[in-house]
Amino acid sequence: MPSFGGFIESFSKILYVNGTSGLDTNTGSANSPFKTISKAVASVNADKTLIYIAKEGTYTESRLTSVLNANYEITIASITLRDKTKHVILSLANVTAGGFTMNKANTFIGLIIQRPSSGNEGRTFEYFFDGSVLNLSFKNCVWDNKPYSPTWFPIFAGNSAGSSIRKLEYVNCSMLPIFSSNDTNSGGSRGDFINCTLANNFTPDVGNIVTSFDADYNPTTQTTANGVYNGEFAWGSLKYIKVILSSNNRFYSTTPKKISDSTTIPKMTNNAAPSGLAFSKGAYGTNEAYLAFNQIDENEGYCSTNSSGGAGFLGYKFTAPKIIAKYVVRNGTLTSYNRLPKNWTFEGSNNSTNGFDGTWEVLDRQSKQTWNTPITDKVFEFENVKAFTTYRLNWTANGGATDYTSVGELKMFELLTVPNLIVMSDNNEYSFQKYGMNFDSALNLSNRLNRYIDIQFSDKTLGSGKTFEHTIDMSKKRVNNFSF
Repeated sequence: MPSFGGFIESFSKILYVNGTSGLDTNTGSANSPFKTISKAVASVNADKTLIYIAKEGTYTESRLTSVLNANYEITIASITLRDKTKHVILSLANVTAGGFTMNKANTFIGLIIQRPSSGNEGRTFEYFFDGSVLNLSFKNCVWDNKPYSPTWFPIFAGNSAGSSIRKLEYVNCSMLPIFSSNDTNSGGSRGDFINCTLANNFTPDVGNIVTSFDADYNPTTQTTANGVYNGEFAWGSLKYIKVILSSNNRFYSTTPKKISDSTTIPKMTNNAAPSGLAFSKGAYGTNEAYLAFNQIDENEGYCSTNSSGGAGFLGYKFTAPKIIAKYVVRNGTLTSYNRLPKNWTFEGSNNSTNGFDGTWEVLDRQSKQTWNTPITDKVFEFENVKAFTTYRLNWTANGGATDYTSVGELKMFELLTVPNLIVMSDNNEYSFQKYGMNFDSALNLSNRLNRYIDIQFSDKTLGSGKTFEHTIDMSKKRVNNFSF
């Protein structure tokens, strides 16, 4: 299987699907592929799994949720990436998914997505509702207008019970159906359209207006050279651009820090369930600490003790140390904005038993924060590589209320990987594929780098084996350990 310039190597595991020769009783290896996409998705047990559809043809699934994984980060890509003449069609017989939560990102690359008939909902390709959580990305996909053409837009998320969107993006996609010109509706959203070719203009989307497509789904009339064929992932070959920096005969790359997509705190039902401990300096009646961690937008959520004014704290104790690098203070539906915190520190402790005792280290400091809308997040990312068991928001002033302070939700996000500086002696093909920075978005070189990795490619023959020499300048760097 071709590497597509390092694309394949970026995944920790690959599962293969072949609709002609595969069996769902197989193992999913290259020599023992599954028959259906849904079987491959159900077999995923690790993040960064690639499901590779190795045979062209039509793959019929009951609905989109049949090929979505709720708990692992997956990518579904097809043979289309290296052979534009071999189309892979995902045919969705029905729609409607209530309460489906995608805890990790699901990505689709190079598929033609169809609806064979109106099914039980003819206006969209999938309809999420009743508290569903979306984390979806479609790259270089065709949303087909045959055999059946939906009338709304690709993905609908909403209804009276609500749905939330962590990510819903369409990158370099072709939209053939004549969708609704409405950008949003009651609880619904089409997400972000990036370099897409559209059969009609989605107001107020900024996109490429396409009036016709050829038999191979190629846009033939467009205002700019974007869309499926001209985007990042072209049908004929996958462009996976890598970048390495050069200075003084040395070559440099970085790996970015990665922070969890969702809050690390579980959805709390009381101060001690389902795990850990939600705590506060005090609570006003039944407005206890856990209401800031129940993932529900109430009118007030947690409230500090009456007459506490603008002083108090609110936090959470994990069952094991976590490195928190981002937190969010959220206002629910409260319109008494003077009751929301204004000045605070975000702190961590490793010896507090209940949030009151112990020693605390200030990780972030904020002042003069103002609130003027409900359902609002204030997001704060900070540099931290130290793990603490307990974290708290400790405020010294609110917006002016003398009775109490309210916090709708307090979310904390875990640092999953620390940024690395990688130094190499050579810029060969292996170094680009293995260590190059992905140039699929603006490069951010401003992050603090927490680990130094020195890669040596040179070696020389000595007898029947090889010797490797590596010199480290100890005067310029503090070294805690060596790994060979």
